[in-house]
Amino acid sequence: MLQEIEQEVLIVGGGPTGMITALQLHRFGIPFRIIEVRTEKCSGSKALSVNPAALDMLADLGITESLLPQGQKNQIVNLMYNDKRMFKLDFNRISATHPYFLMLPQPVTEAAIENRLNELGYEIERGTELVSLEQNEHGAQATCKGVNGEDTRQYRYIVGCDGANSKTRQQVGLPFDGYNYDLHFILADVKVKWDRDLTQSYYYIKEQGFIIVLPLMEGYHRIVIKADGKIPDNYQPGLEDFQAAIAALDVDIEISEPTWMSAAPFYNRATSTFRRGNVFVAGDAAHLFSPIGGFGMNTGIGDAFNLGWKLGYVMSGAGSDALLDSYAQERHWNAEQLLKLTDLNTSMIAGLDRHGEQDEAKFLPKVANRDFIKAFPQISAGYKLNYAKQAPDPQEKYHVGGLLLSSQFLPFANEFPLGNGKHSLIVSSEIPAEQLAELEGIMQSAFGDFFRINTIWDPQAYMLDAGQFILVRPDNVIEYVGTTKDSAAFNCALNALYQKMDVAA
Repeated sequence: MLQEIEQEVLIVGGGPTGMITALQLHRFGIPFRIIEVRTEKCSGSKALSVNPAALDMLADLGITESLLPQGQKNQIVNLMYNDKRMFKLDFNRISATHPYFLMLPQPVTEAAIENRLNELGYEIERGTELVSLEQNEHGAQATCKGVNGEDTRQYRYIVGCDGANSKTRQQVGLPFDGYNYDLHFILADVKVKWDRDLTQSYYYIKEQGFIIVLPLMEGYHRIVIKADGKIPDNYQPGLEDFQAAIAALDVDIEISEPTWMSAAPFYNRATSTFRRGNVFVAGDAAHLFSPIGGFGMNTGIGDAFNLGWKLGYVMSGAGSDALLDSYAQERHWNAEQLLKLTDLNTSMIAGLDRHGEQDEAKFLPKVANRDFIKAFPQISAGYKLNYAKQAPDPQEKYHVGGLLLSSQFLPFANEFPLGNGKHSLIVSSEIPAEQLAELEGIMQSAFGDFFRINTIWDPQAYMLDAGQFILVRPDNVIEYVGTTKDSAAFNCALNALYQKMDVAA
């Protein structure tokens, strides 16, 4: 029997992506149901690093502070080839609130996010799986099976955050195109002994393979080693397998006291669209990257952060259906770029044939490559995102579509309230009162109560021109840069995405 209940959004999957979606919906008072087929909380180590951009998103949700004492701050990554260092990535050189990767096993990250969810009065409905769904004129009808049997309920939207084998994705007929690499990796959390700085990360590449060494807390490290071919059935590596692989690489490193060991394949896959009707997919349900670069979980967090505020706006009457389309467009574009990047990096590190000599040359420490090497930490940190589908003009001070989560983009990024589920209009104090009132009226019409105005009292110190304003989205993406002379164009641009919708639809 169909049950009508107060939950308006069904979130399928209780991992980081699903929980971030839930926390975003909470901000807007949107009732949701979050289900998870696993009866136990995450136990496998899985993802390891939280990049600077994701740390900013988690900080916006009140989570990062609880994570910091539990993780190892990794500021330096070394790329080694045949015992020689090619170059060093120093994240302390980027302008960011958190200029490092926070290294900690995924269960710790998941626990912190779930604790925040619990503090707000929500529980993940564990042991419950999506059985089927069918879209209709009011949204989507979903049948779920849990400990108390099956129930069928109506929802306005369904968000599939249910991993690589997503039932949500399958139910709406979305493909998952790409390929599986003909190799896998073995990975373990172990004590490490060797003659290098144990607070830094190392990508140690040789002709016969590679080993990645990543610092954790309490003297432990995550090691990742390439293995050829598919994972054998029921394969569980032992300490001796890691020791033999290290010996074959002729790397002078000793490992002991493993707390976790596993094996996993390399993927390069994505679905064709992140939205079909009133059903969305996010995280591993939408894309699977090679683990080289650590983009997997971090990209899922970005998906959820993007989709969450857009659903909140639309369901509160402050956004159009085009705003929801922009989630699919932006995040699919982002995934495409990361798939290309991780495929290229995996090919070079694993010695595959998916790259050319010109790609390898980029990483050589030559004067001509300084710009590339300088930009690489920003890419790895998540700060080179560009939703505009074109390279930012280096002559422009502020790039529309550029990611603002770092003060790399705005010198005052950490000095005013941004995010927290609202648009922020940053204006010069020199703007006349009547023009400021006009801008405020445009904002009020577009966003209702979901905006704030931040005034710069010393605009020259922040490179703001007379009459200039900058609009920043809730996910800290620069959406519009203009002057008071183009208020009509500003109003038109906002109307395209933020026309009011009937919240009872």
